[in-house]
Amino acid sequence: MKENLPDRMLEVMSDTCWHSTEKLVEKVSHRFSATMHVLKKRGYQFDKRRTHGQKYEYRLVKESKAIA
Repeated sequence: MKENLPDRMLEVMSDTCWHSTEKLVEKVSHRFSATMHVLKKRGYQFDKRRTHGQKYEYRLVKESKAIA
């Protein structure tokens, strides 16, 4: 069965480490921010930090308590 984008993002980010924009584009989708928005609506929380210039990293900080 094919994984959907939210599942793929959670698999990548479940380690709670920082992930670069480039890695998320490669591992999830070029529209990873839309996927992140879907997960935020489900109760997940993410941190964002600027590394340098216009480069950012993201990490999962809180998993949803909702039952899927």
